[in-house]
Amino acid sequence: MQDSRIALENCFLRGPLPVRGVISRPRRVPGRIGEFICTALFLLLPGASLLAQSSRNPASPGSLNLGVQALYAGEYAKAEMIARQQLRDHSRSVDALVLLARVQMAQGKYPLAFDTLRKALRQSPDHVDALYFAGKLASALSQLEYRQLVQLAPSSSRVHQLMGDTYQSDGDLEKAQAEYRTALSLQPDLIEVELELAETLRTQGHFEEALKHYTAILTRLPRHFPSLFGTGLCFKGLQEVDKSIKFFGLAAGADPGDAPSRFALGAALIQKGEPGKAVEVLKSAVRLDPSLQGAYSLLGRALQLTGQPEQAALAFKQAQLLADQQLQSRQARMKKALDAQAKR
Repeated sequence: MQDSRIALENCFLRGPLPVRGVISRPRRVPGRIGEFICTALFLLLPGASLLAQSSRNPASPGSLNLGVQALYAGEYAKAEMIARQQLRDHSRSVDALVLLARVQMAQGKYPLAFDTLRKALRQSPDHVDALYFAGKLASALSQLEYRQLVQLAPSSSRVHQLMGDTYQSDGDLEKAQAEYRTALSLQPDLIEVELELAETLRTQGHFEEALKHYTAILTRLPRHFPSLFGTGLCFKGLQEVDKSIKFFGLAAGADPGDAPSRFALGAALIQKGEPGKAVEVLKSAVRLDPSLQGAYSLLGRALQLTGQPEQAALAFKQAQLLADQQLQSRQARMKKALDAQAKR
């Protein structure tokens, strides 16, 4: 545990947590840390900004710099004293709260650090440093949980699943698939592992092999939406349009609120030469998700093919409007990030 503590301290003070072995970028969070991560993710949601105002009373930059220097020097008591003094003078200083949280993390006071960062993010949900260290804390704690899992059960199906997830995150799909197959040989009922194996095979264009795993899941869970949708995508890749239509339709039925499955179904119907049916399906897709630009484009095409030029023009206009909005949104986010960087 002392080694883990040192690793965490290095993470919070200097840089990324050093991780030995292949488990370097896990995607799932098992065990008791799950609730912590979910809460941390909640704090990162844009909607969190509605919970509090973003006022940020500035503390003394000079004093905060002294606090950061003390933190780097390992003088935690001094750094904490400076942070708390700043908070007494400026109770809503997010920068002081972040400094205090960093001191708490360096001392292994992780729950306190979490509470401090939560307070900082409630006051300023878009504060870059608060978001950064919240992410650091979540990542580091999840790494400790994973290491404990590997130590307790190094040959278990879950460890092979974890290693498969890691390889997949790193883009090494062949090694990921090997780990998933090992996990399934140890515990054949792991549906989430079978699904990951099927998905990675499909993304590589191994449609027939992926179908075997989707089918294995559907044998147990006939209305399993990801497997129905994945099966439709495989048949689309194999140019078996009728079968893709069947499974996209089943996927849409399994999840009445899902727009992408209807988008895919509409595209397949147009491909088959049934634009009339596609119109109704694509209209339901954009009703469910009005931001689905591609669905509006396909809807316009289907309307053209069914002799409805005026309605087609409206659909194309909406598609272009959404494309312009998405471009403006990306540009605004980029500008905001550059402005934040320039102020640091």
